[in-house]
Amino acid sequence: MRTLIVCEVEKLVRRKWIWVIFLSAPFLAYTAGSYFLWLNPPDSSSSVSPSLFPMFGLRQNLYFICNIVVAVLVAAVYTEEFRGGQLRFLFLRRYARGQIFFCKLFVIQLCILMLLLAFGISLVAIGIVRLPLELPSLRSALGYTVEYYILAYASLVGISCVFSFIAMYSKNVTYAIGISLAYVLVSLLFDGLYLKLAALFSYFPYLRDLISYVLVPYMQHTGLHTALSGSESALWAIATVLIVNSFVFTWLAYRRFVADDYMN
Repeated sequence: MRTLIVCEVEKLVRRKWIWVIFLSAPFLAYTAGSYFLWLNPPDSSSSVSPSLFPMFGLRQNLYFICNIVVAVLVAAVYTEEFRGGQLRFLFLRRYARGQIFFCKLFVIQLCILMLLLAFGISLVAIGIVRLPLELPSLRSALGYTVEYYILAYASLVGISCVFSFIAMYSKNVTYAIGISLAYVLVSLLFDGLYLKLAALFSYFPYLRDLISYVLVPYMQHTGLHTALSGSESALWAIATVLIVNSFVFTWLAYRRFVADDYMN
């Protein structure tokens, strides 16, 4: 297993586009800083503390930019090799297909963590350089920010499992990325439909939140902040949705990956 993981990491590292994504983190953080300063000019009463900028910057990019990066990563790791026939060489070795599948999934989750850390460090650096941070407020915001990053990573893991299912049933990388993008856009643009359904269960907070956050991008857009604001029903609903998504879609993708007719 260790050899497989190292092999997958080496293949990923050799791809130029993954380095482009990593190097784009400071630029994206700088853009988030400019937007933050536009919303909260230094000479006005800020509605958001500058100490929360690392959380603010991630929140603004999590539900769209980060999801698209994850979709590209998953499509490259699964769909490209799966449909291109390169996996035949691995299947001829002593490794089981299940081992190969879960090693790829592990490398995807590891890469997501590294990208999230790179973006977080970039946001902290931009915050120190461009924003008037105060040490007392920075300390009080640290715990909240760390909790948000943990939930954000969990949500990216959950949506990567959804994307792995899409990737395994797509004809090529373009289809995989396109369908994943459609999933994200539908989740964000048509949220009113399932929010109306959720409103019918307003007397049952857990069920209401479960329906509201059933699609991960909208959960990232609204649910994570709600959960960290003290809503236990939102937190339990988010945990349920992520666990179900992770298990169900990983199992479906796995079944496709290990199928004998994988090239059909």
